[in-house]
Amino acid sequence: MGNKLEKQIERRRLILSGNLWKTIIIICFPIALYQFINSISTIIDQMITAGISAEASNAVGSIAQIKNMFSAFGGGLASGGAVLVARYYGAGHVKEARFASGNLLSIALIMSAVIILIILPLAVPIMQLCQLSDTAISIGINYFRLQLFELVFVTINSIFIGLEKAKGNSKLILYLNLMILAIKIALTATFVYGFHVQDITWIEIATIISQAILAIIGLTLMFRKNNILKISLPDLRIKKVFLHDILLLSIPIFFGKFVMNLGKVSVNALAGGFYNATTDGLIVGALGISNNISGLVTGMTSTFEESESSIVSQNLGNKNLRRPLKVFVRILCVAVIIAALGYVLTRFVLIDFLVSLFNNSDDKGAYYSNMIKSVYVYDSLSIPALGLCSAVLGLLYGFGKTFLATILNFSRIGVRLLSIIVMHYAFPELAGPTVVGIAMGISNGTIFVLSVIFFVIFYIGLKHHGYRDMYLTDPEPEVSELDLNN
Repeated sequence: MGNKLEKQIERRRLILSGNLWKTIIIICFPIALYQFINSISTIIDQMITAGISAEASNAVGSIAQIKNMFSAFGGGLASGGAVLVARYYGAGHVKEARFASGNLLSIALIMSAVIILIILPLAVPIMQLCQLSDTAISIGINYFRLQLFELVFVTINSIFIGLEKAKGNSKLILYLNLMILAIKIALTATFVYGFHVQDITWIEIATIISQAILAIIGLTLMFRKNNILKISLPDLRIKKVFLHDILLLSIPIFFGKFVMNLGKVSVNALAGGFYNATTDGLIVGALGISNNISGLVTGMTSTFEESESSIVSQNLGNKNLRRPLKVFVRILCVAVIIAALGYVLTRFVLIDFLVSLFNNSDDKGAYYSNMIKSVYVYDSLSIPALGLCSAVLGLLYGFGKTFLATILNFSRIGVRLLSIIVMHYAFPELAGPTVVGIAMGISNGTIFVLSVIFFVIFYIGLKHHGYRDMYLTDPEPEVSELDLNN
């Protein structure tokens, strides 16, 4: 047996029976580190566009929220499919795990192509519906269209990363993505500072090139012989049983991610409709940048959500009900500590430095950065709230309770939209950024309370009724052996 296969088997045994703190450090922290660096890369992109003009930065910040809404599809499929693959893998059923992996890739490619064909002709109406200013649409329409094409590569990469997470192979994810980020930043800097382009389309071209390189590497590794979950061409043939199971797990996750991002876009649209005239059309971009700043921390805690779901699902596949709860408690502690430190640093220590990064030399630069700060003062409340929420969602995803997770995200967005409408009409004397920021703060506080309630309800049900003929009183089982003969 090859050395690479032995390492994959050893990692599986660690997840199923090894020290849990060691498991979390090895599996979760490399992905959290990658996400932190990725968030810095996003801010660098916006700094570069802010150097072009405040309007260019506004367009990029605004469009990013719309793109996230559609990229939720690939993320949802990858998360749901990875849960299924991890469950087969934890149970030792390698043949089924490979079939599920191949079916997941086929479904994702077909559906992403369909989405692009539907959305591409509607690019301008979508941007108008989201209340982007005419200036932002003019600057960003080609940028947005290219982002839709980028979704094909993003979907492939999401599947690749999801399958590697299902095996607990987080170091590979970290190394590859750091390489791709370096390529992206180098290309962006070359276009803007080397060739002095003033069109934000070139920033997206740099992103597409880097994502395409990762997709090529990912496809190569997914079909590689020494990959324990290697995909072969027959595995790409969609089978009804896998289609049903993948969609059953993935659709609620997709809707949850989609609704969460749709809520952000809806908040942007409301804010734009209410306040564009009084903020020079810049408020939507300010909201996007505020979200990217908080993403320095929430991006890291959200990675624990998906890593946790893979660890939980593998252990459930191994018929172990007690170990997933131990995983949850430890990841909750880590996520809350990171969130608390991140909140203090970004809200009180680094806030002035962070917003100053978007203050360029034109006459709107200082005004724009102050607007970002006004929003972030309240938006930063999302950091501790989402730390707790990520740990709860990871547990629910791992158990396949994706519908509960969707309800949680629906609730969050409903409160956010209601809050901004009530605040706008109840306190007309407040400035637009303040109103939007307070509304976001209220919704994030709500998600904190709801996460606690959902976990309590879930735990009570688990304690009294068990899960798939497993009960918390059962002893922890031995690690099931892998069947490598298929």
